[in-house]
Amino acid sequence: MFFNRRVLPPDMEGRSLFGMSLTDDEKGAFKLHLISQVLGAVAVGVMMNHDYIATNGLGASVMQITLLTMIWPVSNLFSVLVSHFVDSTNRHSSAIFMGAALRLPIALMFFSSSVNFMLILLFLYFSSNSLVIPGQNAVMRSRYKKGHRGLLFGWTMSALNLFALPAAMMVGALLDADFSYYRWLFVFEGVMGCAQASVMGLMARGMKDPVAVAESSLSDFFRSIRQVMKGDREFVKFEAFFMIYGFGFMTIQPAIPFFSQEVLGLSYEQYALAKGVIGQLGLLLLAPFLGAKMDKLHPFKFTGVVCMILAGFPLLLVGSSLIPSLGIPLFYAAWVAFAIGIAGVVLSWNMSSMFFAPEGRTATYQGLHVTATAMRGFFAPVLGSVVMEYFGFTANFLLSFFFFSTASILFLIHYRKRCRMGLNPGFC
Repeated sequence: MFFNRRVLPPDMEGRSLFGMSLTDDEKGAFKLHLISQVLGAVAVGVMMNHDYIATNGLGASVMQITLLTMIWPVSNLFSVLVSHFVDSTNRHSSAIFMGAALRLPIALMFFSSSVNFMLILLFLYFSSNSLVIPGQNAVMRSRYKKGHRGLLFGWTMSALNLFALPAAMMVGALLDADFSYYRWLFVFEGVMGCAQASVMGLMARGMKDPVAVAESSLSDFFRSIRQVMKGDREFVKFEAFFMIYGFGFMTIQPAIPFFSQEVLGLSYEQYALAKGVIGQLGLLLLAPFLGAKMDKLHPFKFTGVVCMILAGFPLLLVGSSLIPSLGIPLFYAAWVAFAIGIAGVVLSWNMSSMFFAPEGRTATYQGLHVTATAMRGFFAPVLGSVVMEYFGFTANFLLSFFFFSTASILFLIHYRKRCRMGLNPGFC
């Protein structure tokens, strides 16, 4: 197998990378991980413009944009079920390759200008996350040693965004030049998204978790979930607080493209600059630093701090809404706050479940985490759209601020409570 072969001469074994002594297995996995992220950067560049393509180019309604916002989380509804069976069979590679195939149909938008057809194809595309994301977590747990995972994942996220930022700007410039280019952009998204997941599947070849779930019947699945919900109260609390953060993130999503178009009158390139470049700079510049911090901080503290930073995003959008003369500068400033906060949240979203998961249950825990995203996806975007429609953009932004702030306070209070009780050894 690839990961049993030396990829460097023997004298390179254990040599330092990013200040860490990595094994050849880690170095080989890290190289493939970087390739995967670079390929996915093109898909992400298009993805950042989905809502504005639909709103400003294809004439989407508020209802359609609400559904567009819901598709990503709702398509992950059965992630926990899929992940349990993947954990039980150790077929992570096959599952990831199946997810890769689900990303190709989005290329069919080359032949269509229908928002409804776009929604169907995106449902297939984002359904792939139910297979790919838990598989990625299992790969990182298996291929990277504890204490290395946060920093290595942070560097891969920086690599993704290093290429995604110019890709997003190029997408905006192409759409401003000729909107019909959106057809080719969806083709590139499908091909590159599939390629990203396929390389991740190569990383998972021959991988075996140290402990595997012995059986995979439906009754075993429900028994396993009950055991997690009853037996791992700390994970359940983490998910409950993360759910509140998620409401803050999702309630604001339907308002952003309409606010950008109706109030600020942004071009595609301006929108791509804000959301696709400024909004992602944190992942480009801070992901390795935050990844290293996450390796040393308890998930409750780390996530609480980054949620508090993220609360500045809707607060600055309130200023953009209330002070028209400073609307665009404050809009850009809001995305700076978003960039810093979301860099930490993305790391937490992808990696915190590994902190709680016992050996052999990584994909199951991350699958439960992803499924929780789906559950809030049924309600939060609708709530955000209703508030926007009946009370305006400012009310929507304030609601988002309330959720972010509440989540942050709950994370930090619980962390301090654990410290007082002596339950955070090595973290307090």
